[in-house]
Amino acid sequence: MAFEVVDPEEFLSDGVFRENEFLERADGIDWTKYQDKKVLVRGCHGSLIPPWAFMYFTGKLAPFARSVRYGNEHDNVVVYRSGNDK
Repeated sequence: MAFEVVDPEEFLSDGVFRENEFLERADGIDWTKYQDKKVLVRGCHGSLIPPWAFMYFTGKLAPFARSVRYGNEHDNVVVYRSGNDK
């Protein structure tokens, strides 16, 4: 199954989670590009990304994505599914 991938590590600053920079980067994304797509928010990182960051991504994606999953390409869990994802 093919997913569009959002990788929270791409929002780190020199490998460190900095809340203000994370929020700036996330708010700068055009989330509409995920319209009607199945999206995987890559998880299970060795870096210290707080749980709320994953929820933040889900909140940004929910108005557009067909579904949002958390995990990796081979092992993931659906955390959001629109009415259009059957």
